[in-house]
Amino acid sequence: MKTFLTLLLIAVVLSVQAQKTEPLILQGQIANSSEKELYLFSDSLGKIKPDTLRLDNEGRFYLKTYNVISPQKVSMRNRNTQINYLYVAPGYNLTIIADATDYPTSIKTTKITGKGEESNRYREIYFKEMIARNDSTQWYDITDSNKFLNYINAEKRLTDSLEQVAFGNKVDYDPYFSYFAEMTHMDNLFIQEYMKMAFSRVAELNIAQTREFVEKYVNAELLKDINNEDYFISDNYKVWYVSEYLDYLLKLDYDKNPALRENNFYNIEKINEVLRGKIREHILFNKLLGKIHYSSGNFQQLNENREKARPYVASFENEYYKQAVENAFNEKEQLLYNTQKGQPAPTFTLKSDKEKEYSLSDFKGKVIYLDLWASWCAPCRAAIPALKKIHDTYKNDDRIEIIGIAVNDGKKEWLNAIKKDTPQWLQLYDETGAISRSYNAIAIPKYVLIDKNGNIASFNAPFPSDSVKLIAEINKLLEE
Repeated sequence: MKTFLTLLLIAVVLSVQAQKTEPLILQGQIANSSEKELYLFSDSLGKIKPDTLRLDNEGRFYLKTYNVISPQKVSMRNRNTQINYLYVAPGYNLTIIADATDYPTSIKTTKITGKGEESNRYREIYFKEMIARNDSTQWYDITDSNKFLNYINAEKRLTDSLEQVAFGNKVDYDPYFSYFAEMTHMDNLFIQEYMKMAFSRVAELNIAQTREFVEKYVNAELLKDINNEDYFISDNYKVWYVSEYLDYLLKLDYDKNPALRENNFYNIEKINEVLRGKIREHILFNKLLGKIHYSSGNFQQLNENREKARPYVASFENEYYKQAVENAFNEKEQLLYNTQKGQPAPTFTLKSDKEKEYSLSDFKGKVIYLDLWASWCAPCRAAIPALKKIHDTYKNDDRIEIIGIAVNDGKKEWLNAIKKDTPQWLQLYDETGAISRSYNAIAIPKYVLIDKNGNIASFNAPFPSDSVKLIAEINKLLEE
């Protein structure tokens, strides 16, 4: 198998080089999309390149791109409209027809034809089978080990049979058909092994039970060969399987020595210890970005993380990874500067649920309490009763404005949440994601206080539930 995969990958590389000037063409019609732009993110040698597909009033689109220089799995998506698991390659010319009224409808109605349709057949028959079965069982809801293993075995029998139907016959006129057959097989293999690895979390097993289950049911040969670069063909290997195995190893280490939890870079050290080659760089890159975005909330944390990351960044052979991490540190540093107390609050111009446009400058002279939230965020919506009490406290005081801004949310879902939760304060919608980025809304709910001059008073303001502290801070700003 290793020899076959290596020869296969070499053949694909040679084919890509020979056809590197061939574009990918995507065209068709996506009816009933609430969005007029979709984005195609393709991986070009470790560098993500976005393309924009523009839909006309009837949902028709046409894209010709040279960004796809190798066979890969992609999605056409925005917040509300998503066509996932497309197989694309240089020279493919695919026509895609779908109804995007909602996600289940888009799955049922998506049809893919044209050059490259054979490679995309698995997607069609898999979703058709899922719809026909109408089985709502989710693997992460099964906590009984026997039922879980029966589920995994049934899933394997299904995917094996569908692979045979989709890829069982050779297609000579598509140079990427065999590549996508192997990709599909590897994706199925690694997602099933990932689920086995994750069962201990689902079933809340203790450390001894976890070790016993993994050693008994998880494929040991795959684990021994975890750095095999032939596996890199599978997104499920890169995104789910390897990360879950690392979490398992960390769990064992923390059980032996709980003090290791105090080292916020121990997971990075573990990656460096266990992984080699392309997968090491891929996982390290993503984990370092996570450290920057989620664990660098102030300058001290940022500088500490930058210093600890330095030797790992220097070890990258992938120049894009190296530069991207450096850029992320610089961008985070600039964000921290921009959101310090006394700095001008990031500006915005957004539409309300009544389709009226509002800008931050409209509220100059008022204290502003921003609530960054989303309809899917349970803690955000759980805070609304407490926020209603804060609103009632100041509802007759025109010196203060409470503003809710929905971030990373679907418009329909946002409007439905407003209708259900009935907030009485102004509600705005961050359609482009600009507010999410400028206000660093990586974790929500997030609350921000802005003074009468439009400057940041508190970038991490008290939650509505901490009403005594919040009211004290608001009153202080009102008196200034």
